[in-house]
Amino acid sequence: MRSDALRPRLAALHAAALLAALLAGCASQQEVTVQRETPQTFAPTTLVEVLPALPAQGYVRIAVLDAQSQPGTPEAQLLAQLQAKAGALGANAIVVQNLSTREGGTVQYNPAGGQFTTTPSVVVPHLRAVAIRVEKN
Repeated sequence: MRSDALRPRLAALHAAALLAALLAGCASQQEVTVQRETPQTFAPTTLVEVLPALPAQGYVRIAVLDAQSQPGTPEAQLLAQLQAKAGALGANAIVVQNLSTREGGTVQYNPAGGQFTTTPSVVVPHLRAVAIRVEKN
């Protein structure tokens, strides 16, 4: 009779532990590695633009930033982390290079049924960015 009274409590504890584990997985951030390119320091910025290419002139290269994550992580999440790190270094722009790769993905023939079976590939996100400070005239 005593074990019957504990079952609802144990079920609630298991559910709470599962929810906490799921939330921790969603909130995880990957580390952004920083390779400084100048000894200069700048005040942090809050707005970091994403540029398609380096400007022709009028900027300082602050650092090269690198971020990788687990398969299935949205690239937008990594991009936001790169922007936050660049802003903390005083950059007001980044130029991003997408180094993401695809893994897996197979096609197999099943001779018994005469059909093909596929397993989807997954994207392993990897972004590299040059953090710069564009000088405004």
